[in-house]
Amino acid sequence: MKTTMDSDKTRKGGTRDGLFQRRGWWWLDYYDAEGRRHRKKAAPDYQTAKGLYRVTMSKIAKGELTGVREEGLTFKEYAERRYWPKVKPTLAPAWADRSAAILAALVVRFGGMRLSGLRREEIESWYAERLDQVKASTANRELSRLKHALGRAVVWGYLRVNPAGPVKKAKEPPGRVRYLTRDERAILLDGQDVTVKASDGRAWTIRRAPSPVLRVYIVAALHTGARRSELVRLTWGGVDMRGRTLTFTHTKNGESRTVPMTDTLWAVLRELPRSLDPDAPVFPERDPKVLSRLFARYVKAVGLRNLTFHDLRHDAASTLTMAGVPQRTVMAILGHKDPRMTMRYQHLTPGHLRDAMRALDAPPVSAPEASAGRVPIGTI
Repeated sequence: MKTTMDSDKTRKGGTRDGLFQRRGWWWLDYYDAEGRRHRKKAAPDYQTAKGLYRVTMSKIAKGELTGVREEGLTFKEYAERRYWPKVKPTLAPAWADRSAAILAALVVRFGGMRLSGLRREEIESWYAERLDQVKASTANRELSRLKHALGRAVVWGYLRVNPAGPVKKAKEPPGRVRYLTRDERAILLDGQDVTVKASDGRAWTIRRAPSPVLRVYIVAALHTGARRSELVRLTWGGVDMRGRTLTFTHTKNGESRTVPMTDTLWAVLRELPRSLDPDAPVFPERDPKVLSRLFARYVKAVGLRNLTFHDLRHDAASTLTMAGVPQRTVMAILGHKDPRMTMRYQHLTPGHLRDAMRALDAPPVSAPEASAGRVPIGTI
């Protein structure tokens, strides 16, 4: 039977109070707040190793009391070493770039502060400043990223509560009501004659039309409702010419979606040189921002006002809606999960609304016609 004295002798040999000796060095042997065991090389002498052990156990005890890990962690350290490496792989490339820029700006503002020291008051002060500097939609995207980062910190044990959680987003103005008329669509695709004036007063007429590359992108946007980044990243592996479908794999929400081709788009794709590499891009490679600048210069040249490349997505949604396509179908085509997002794109033209209101001018239905095939109200 092992006595207490025998046990003390054993501890004086190679193991003392959470420390053990191996090859002339003392090692720490402890369990962290999450129950994981750690063994770390500490120091060649017992007293130094014992000091390190006490410091380590003090940090663990403090974390257990406060309910957080690494209490001294700054927002910058958390954002760059903990949060972003885990979140970045879950985002689509285009959205990851935008999110990285937002996170970098947040680090500039909150980077030097302790993560556990962030307070709601400080966050609301920053958010109020941003609302004075940028549009509500931009400020809301930045607040959403901060909410997500701090929310993950709660889940991972770095915070007890999310100080940004109760901060309410500002109400955003309604989405832009912009779609194309029949004449605008013809100008956009085929161009038009414009008058050019020289500084000496001379004037002449020239034809302005989209470049072949830009026209392909315009047709694809109008006939798919896809985002510019989705079109840029569309590969031949996602094109089924026989089945007449396009599959977008690089989407904003990270989920692929398949959209049937229109006859117009099918004819355009048939004329493009097809690569044998399924990962080759379908359309001439362009950076999404460069594509938008090319589009902006062209619409200005032909006199189309207040029109952006993203408005072509609006136009596709509005056209589908005015054709009577169900909202759920429009959601699937656009790749929306929230019906409210789809509703922002579904604008009806005044002419379409007037056609609908003509039903009120229709003559009333006669009594025999009204009763045919109907159950009298009194019998229900």
